[in-house]
Amino acid sequence: MTGLLNSNTSNLLPQWYKLFSKKKTYNSIKFYKHWKYIKMLLSTPNTFNKYYSDINYNKLLKSKFVLQNNKCFNNFNVSSIISNVYMLVFINGNFYSKLSNYSKNINIKLKYNDNNINFNKNSDIFYHLTESFCYKTYIIDINKDIDEKPIYLLHINNGLSKSTVNILQNRYCINILENAKAHIIEYFTDNNKHYSYINSINTFIFIHNYATLEYTKLSLENYYSYHFNYKYITINDHAKLNSNIFVIGNKIHKDDMHIKSNGVNTLIYANSLSVLSNNNNIINTYIRHIASNCISSQLHKAIISNNSKYLLNGMIKITRLASKINSSIFSQGLLLDSTSQFNTKPQIEIYNRKVHCTHGVVISNINYDQIFYLCSRGISYVDAKKIIIDGFLKEVINKINHYELHKIIFNIFKNLI
Repeated sequence: MTGLLNSNTSNLLPQWYKLFSKKKTYNSIKFYKHWKYIKMLLSTPNTFNKYYSDINYNKLLKSKFVLQNNKCFNNFNVSSIISNVYMLVFINGNFYSKLSNYSKNINIKLKYNDNNINFNKNSDIFYHLTESFCYKTYIIDINKDIDEKPIYLLHINNGLSKSTVNILQNRYCINILENAKAHIIEYFTDNNKHYSYINSINTFIFIHNYATLEYTKLSLENYYSYHFNYKYITINDHAKLNSNIFVIGNKIHKDDMHIKSNGVNTLIYANSLSVLSNNNNIINTYIRHIASNCISSQLHKAIISNNSKYLLNGMIKITRLASKINSSIFSQGLLLDSTSQFNTKPQIEIYNRKVHCTHGVVISNINYDQIFYLCSRGISYVDAKKIIIDGFLKEVINKINHYELHKIIFNIFKNLI
């Protein structure tokens, strides 16, 4: 994106610095380390374009930014899309215990001025912006006595006007303690469909020995919003992760998932499904196997139309000490018109011979031979097309191990197309 850094974005650093200079992290070591890297990214076009050349960020970077995280919650609709859940309510990144309903086996606490430096040079500006200025971390501990009810994290966000972009920064640390079995549902929405905001979230998840995490994320934010989620997941001995991400909306949506398989006999499933119409979605995954006898599987699918762009960068790295690994990454794009793009880049680094790794990509339009076949059996053209699309959706949605949630998400996606 030649010319991205120009006079139109020259006021970006001073604008951000003025907004955040009163934050409590202003004099911390963490602040200086991350802020220095932000300045380097913005002042070095070649480095900057490494992260931003594929998606047009011009409109966002030229915006007038505001910073207002606190807002009266009287007008927010606080409810769950499914029944029988423990609910934790976050409004503009702030936890509201009075609106929440959760068990004593879920411990949530707020930690201020956490100076632990999580520095990843392969992340972009918004990761470093959150790490430098976010002075509080919500820590959620889930112990082994938790029952089977899902833990529903409801995130309600808002912009302030059509002419400004509200910056929301959130930082979470989730601990699935030893032998615990948890199902976490993260639901992202907003209270105004026309106001713009950046929702930047840094999440650190630790799945301890013999623990299991079922993780479902559903992002239904408005078209004028921007969503940047950076997850760092560590999995210990005999632990399991089943992650399913579902994306609709957002002008630009980005999910970075770094998974460190730190123990033996781990089981990892990382899947995503996106439906895009005149918007952009970026999925970056990095799975690093350090110990032996582990399985990881990825499936990423997208239905794309109306000048949308989908980007997938998937990396599997197997270290020298990690033998007997079975790992795969597969992506599939369904293009509904000629104006949209599906770009994928699967990568594998293997430093041990006793492994089995596969990757694959399928990009296609709707198969009209299949439609013809269905029509020849008395099915209408419209219904035949729906059958093909429904089949495409179900492959990821079927991986949800919760019947009610499975049904609701399928109906949401089905009604969009």
